[in-house]
Parts: sequence; structure tokens; C-alpha cells
Amino acid sequence: MIYYVSYFFFKLLSAFFFPLTVTGRGNLPAGQGFIIASNHVSNMDPFILGLASRRRLSYVAKDSLFYNKFLRYLLYRVDAFPVKRGGADFRAMRETLRRLKKGAPIVFFPEGTRQTTGVERKIHEGIGFIVAKAGVPVIPAYIKDSEKVLPPGSRILKRHRVTVIFGEPLRFAKHQSHTDVARQVMERVSSLAMERTNIFS
Repeated sequence: MIYYVSYFFFKLLSAFFFPLTVTGRGNLPAGQGFIIASNHVSNMDPFILGLASRRRLSYVAKDSLFYNKFLRYLLYRVDAFPVKRGGADFRAMRETLRRLKKGAPIVFFPEGTRQTTGVERKIHEGIGFIVAKAGVPVIPAYIKDSEKVLPPGSRILKRHRVTVIFGEPLRFAKHQSHTDVARQVMERVSSLAMERTNIFS
């Protein structure tokens, strides 16, 4: 119930503050678990992906968000679950695999935290491990201009159109290294930025 109330709340916010342009929604598989791997430039990104996909998604969120009891209650009810930073969190990995097996789409931000333009990206290899174990398709996603709606450090929304592109599914062989999988996923996410320029130019 809370998930769908939140969905319609952010749908209303989107109409006023961040109208969405979405391409590639047909690339999202039906009837199976998959991973959405996206760039991350704003705290609005998880909500934007939920609206853009029109699917009930599960989210891997940093564990510090769960310290507050009220926020933890809400996060669990919108299908988010915690992951510890700074090392391998096997509990989070098991939960991710469990949800994928049940057919739930999972949102990953392979960069781990929000990135600033011009800053070198650090890619977390956990997504490579999950892909190898689960054998599910990875949908690269690119979000454009969400940081203009909610700039870093700001608590006030600003009106700006946001673009979301879902790329074609990526599939990887189980023998591929986790590092190589993570690198290829982020390269594909980055390439969607160039495709976006071509689409809307």
C-alpha cells in the first residue's frame, strides 16, 4: 500500500517539477527478474527510475539510511533493503539474489554514490558478482538532469525536465570476471549519454 501511495505522490511531483521523457521502456523484460544499472547524480534518481519504468522495483540502498526508525519503516515498505559500504556485504547479496529469483527487478547504482560531473568514477564490482550468480539480464539506464531538480545539498525542488533512457538488455557469461562485467555495464551506461544527444539533437 505504501509503495503505491508513494508512487502516485511522486507522479504528482513529476507533473509539476520534473516532467519525464522516457525512451527504451520496451527494453525492460516482462515476467522475470532483471537488474537496472544506472548512473547516479541525484537523490531523486530511485524515484525517477520507478516512475520511468512503471514497474514495482526493489532498491539497494546504503545502510545509513536505515538508522532512523521511521525512515527504515518506510524504506522497507517501498521494497528497499540495506547494503553496507566499504566491503562485501554477503547478506545484501543473498537478499538481492533471493528477490531476483522471485522475479523482482532490482535497481543498482554501480558507482555506489552520487557522482559529480568531471569526477572520476569508482565502480563497485558487486554488480558483477550478482550478475554471474543470478544469470539475469542487465538493463543499462541513463538519467539526465535529475541533479537540476534536486541539486546536491538542496532540500528544495526546482522545475526541470528529466530524461531517462533504458538501453537494450545485456547478458554475460558466468565465466566473465566480476570486474569486467562491472566495467562493461558502466561503459554501456555512459554510451547512452551519447545516444541521448543523438536522439534529441
